[in-house]
Amino acid sequence: DQGWVVDEKMLKVEPFPIPARMPRDVPIEQVQRLQAEIEKQAGSSHAGHSRTGKLDLAWFLLMLHSGLRTGEIRRLRLTEVDFGAKKARIEQSKGLKDRFVYLSAAVIGALQDYLAVRGPVDALPEHVFIFRHAPLSRTYCGSRLRTYGIRCGVKVSPHQLRHTCATWLLNAGAPVLMVQAILGHKHLDTTLQYARLYDGTVAQDYFAAMSRVEEMFSPLEKQTDARPNQTGEVLAALDAILSTGLSAEQAEIIRVVKERVLVVVGK
Repeated sequence: DQGWVVDEKMLKVEPFPIPARMPRDVPIEQVQRLQAEIEKQAGSSHAGHSRTGKLDLAWFLLMLHSGLRTGEIRRLRLTEVDFGAKKARIEQSKGLKDRFVYLSAAVIGALQDYLAVRGPVDALPEHVFIFRHAPLSRTYCGSRLRTYGIRCGVKVSPHQLRHTCATWLLNAGAPVLMVQAILGHKHLDTTLQYARLYDGTVAQDYFAAMSRVEEMFSPLEKQTDARPNQTGEVLAALDAILSTGLSAEQAEIIRVVKERVLVVVGK
């Protein structure tokens, strides 16, 4: 800024690493307000407004319940949706990795309501989501969410719906590998970022494991014949907690607990 010449050797200094940004989910009350606003338009007496509302509700729930990206919403074709099997095939998504996502009852209902007013299949492109006789543009989903958000006082980006889906599934007890497969993440660490949004899952697993540990430290006369099985369960639970991206201090505590368990059982 002062016009000094920068020595070329300074340009070889490695910059400080930038921490990965934590994914941001949407609080449940904001999701409810946003969905209610979309459903309000879907129920409009004006045919055009109602059709747009049903279109928006269908892709909104697909992102929220199935974790789709906006590009996957725009590319989704009618032949890739299997209502009977309650799933959709996502082809050539990020990283050119195909996968299946599953459709909740709410998603199926919204999709069927929209397809009933979508228009004739033969006269329109094969994409599921059509607006003004053409597939959705790159900015459509974001623009529509801003419109609904202004009406109900909620600021949400399309990708936050995907973050929210991952967070809800993980904190409801869904296995991390299952969530990884649904979201189409190449690396498990990417999925684990969502598990850190809330401490609920880690805390629940921790206290469940510690209750088992405390049982093992109880007097011998109170212990049951199921002790070997309990030991395996405790060790597996502790290993699972270690894989959730704890801080160094938290991880050390878990390792100490694991060592104490092994000492008690004589391994």
